[in-house]
Amino acid sequence: MPVNGYAANIEGLAQFSRALARIGADGLRDEVKQANFEVADKLTDAAKTKAAGLTRQQRAAAESLRATKTQNYAAVRLGSARKPYALGAEFGATRRTGTGRIARGFRPWRGNAFSGWSGGPGYFLHPAIREEGPELIEEYMRRIDEITQEAFPE
Repeated sequence: MPVNGYAANIEGLAQFSRALARIGADGLRDEVKQANFEVADKLTDAAKTKAAGLTRQQRAAAESLRATKTQNYAAVRLGSARKPYALGAEFGATRRTGTGRIARGFRPWRGNAFSGWSGGPGYFLHPAIREEGPELIEEYMRRIDEITQEAFPE
């Protein structure tokens, strides 16, 4: 499920969750839900660490990062009512003041479209996705394999 236009799609996850529901495997479904959340939580930690070396505004915005979970997926959310500038801190800004400087202390615009693992937008969250993403996906798939082996030993 995309959030703000970004998503990591694990092919077959929704079908797997439905199969667990059909066989009444609530404990297994909870384990999958927890595995989803753990990956999202590790990503938020990596992004907060990356933001630690950036501006005060970016550090404060990164503090609003949080992992959330539902029955079928986990997500990373950025921003809050108290930190409405969080997306500007992550992506930068294009609007300039009369002096030619970027408005309100935002860094220059880096875009907001994921363009693959080798480069792209963002100052802390998206760089953390690019750096940690492949490893987190592998870790997640290992955990799903463990869960399925427990559920369906062969």
